[in-house]
Amino acid sequence: MPLSTSHTESIQRSYLYKLLSLGFRYPTPETFQTFQNGEFLARLWSTISLLPHVKFLKAEHAEQGKKAQNSLGKNTFEDFVVKVIQTFDCGIPEPPCPPYEGFYRNRSRTAVMLDITEFYKHFGLAMSKRDGKCELPDHLCAELEFLHFLAFKEAHARINEDSKFLEGYLLAQKDFLSRHPVQWIPKFYDSLCNRADIPFYNSLTRVTVTFITHELELITSRVKPFSKEE
Repeated sequence: MPLSTSHTESIQRSYLYKLLSLGFRYPTPETFQTFQNGEFLARLWSTISLLPHVKFLKAEHAEQGKKAQNSLGKNTFEDFVVKVIQTFDCGIPEPPCPPYEGFYRNRSRTAVMLDITEFYKHFGLAMSKRDGKCELPDHLCAELEFLHFLAFKEAHARINEDSKFLEGYLLAQKDFLSRHPVQWIPKFYDSLCNRADIPFYNSLTRVTVTFITHELELITSRVKPFSKEE
């Protein structure tokens, strides 16, 4: 049986979250090549064009994305990695643009990470280890991966016509987006614009900000208000 439009949309939204997360991962020679040759952006725009609530992004940001891609042609992989480390990882007392939520909130980073971890735990998820080190829950990639997971589970609930689970996954997306990504990724974007010089990440972050903003609007419109018990 062919998938309905809503099933397909949920799958594509999940895939877009995954793509964005991959784009912000620490680069490898392979991923850098896809940034440089346009393969990554082609997949990004192709996915965006399938989503009615954000397909305007391609027209508005594709030119900027192309300029960002062209700027990579002047860099070797080693040059790119140095810029990434200088922007996201190293600095005194902190990096210029740390990709961690806790640096952009008005409460302690510990409190932010605990709140995020509770979201992950509720769905049976835990932070993975890379090179023997546990990733931090407030990293941009971790939050995007979580939204990828929730949208994917939403798609499964739609396919199985399970209204109870569907409502739960929609509500989880609404709560997480409103309490976390929407609260800090725009500030991260401002930081990149003011303190860094990596056009590729500026462009990718701008797309991410617009996407999550419209995602929250979309999901909010689909969450049914809870009725009070008599």
